[in-house]
Amino acid sequence: MPRKPTLHARHARARLVEMVAGLPSGDCLPTLEILGKQFQLHPSTVFRILRDLGTEGVVWQSPNGRYYPAASRSKQVRGLPVFFIGREMWHWSRLYHEILEGVSEVCSANASPLVLLSAPTLVHQADPTKPPKFASAKTQKKELEMLLPSIPRNCGGLLFDHLWKDAALSLPGLPSAPKIQLFYGSGRLMPVAAPDYEDAAGCAKEFVDSRKTGRPLIVSPFKGDPAIDASVELLKAALVEHDPEEVAFEALTGHLKKLGARSGKQRICLVCPEDNTAKALFEEMQGTPSVEKTISLFATQGTGLLALPANRLRFDFRRLGRSAAAAILQGQSLRVGGLPVDSAASCG
Repeated sequence: MPRKPTLHARHARARLVEMVAGLPSGDCLPTLEILGKQFQLHPSTVFRILRDLGTEGVVWQSPNGRYYPAASRSKQVRGLPVFFIGREMWHWSRLYHEILEGVSEVCSANASPLVLLSAPTLVHQADPTKPPKFASAKTQKKELEMLLPSIPRNCGGLLFDHLWKDAALSLPGLPSAPKIQLFYGSGRLMPVAAPDYEDAAGCAKEFVDSRKTGRPLIVSPFKGDPAIDASVELLKAALVEHDPEEVAFEALTGHLKKLGARSGKQRICLVCPEDNTAKALFEEMQGTPSVEKTISLFATQGTGLLALPANRLRFDFRRLGRSAAAAILQGQSLRVGGLPVDSAASCG
């Protein structure tokens, strides 16, 4: 558990915020050693304070290791490349297409090339509805080590696929440029640009509460994707009073007609945390009128792959991408969660 900052450290933090506000344009803060002597703190403590201020969008750390006011960042890094380090392009989901479109918009405005570095073994999925194969932490480390020489020390920032494990992301040798993990992450090593998963689970609860259904079935598309696994657990917690059951997608697809026939008079509710499998189930429902009368479906991922009349959330992942890129290139505060939801669609 992280230690609570001492009163002395909290005073130093307040003083640093004042120093940042009073710095002339283009000037940087003194070195960690000088600041440590000034505040009578160990340089590592000063570093932790500045790192937290960087996460909050107060300062940014340049590739030379010095800290500057966040407002000066866009001038300092104009034209420097931003790297997305993740899955191969043909394994991009609709979600990653939308996120990186938003990133690209901000990079273009800053004249910063968006460079894509692919880790071939990070994930492999032959079909969007089939279980993917994920790289182990050991394999991820090897992949990242191989990619390191391609990343210049003086770059604008790094964006990581959510599949990277902390064991790989803690690899020494990564540039000191700002780093953000997209869509999901532990948040222990870098900020995370993500939708509000708890809010999505809350919307699923509202949907189930509003319909007289039996025990809700949470559709698990596959195991091993940390974002999907976490979404399933949050849905279980949100729907606990309804005693939800987790069911594998493969056990449902092709069997919805039988499932509906066994339901009797009580309507069944399927809750899907992944849009490709939700789309497949919804299309199966639409093709069988008797199933539509006995089964409701609610999708929470929100990529836009599903459209009305499906009951689904819709997140603005382009906005998430713009927020992540602005945090890296302009020093703006990163909005974690709180992305707009298409409420009209979520009502069903």
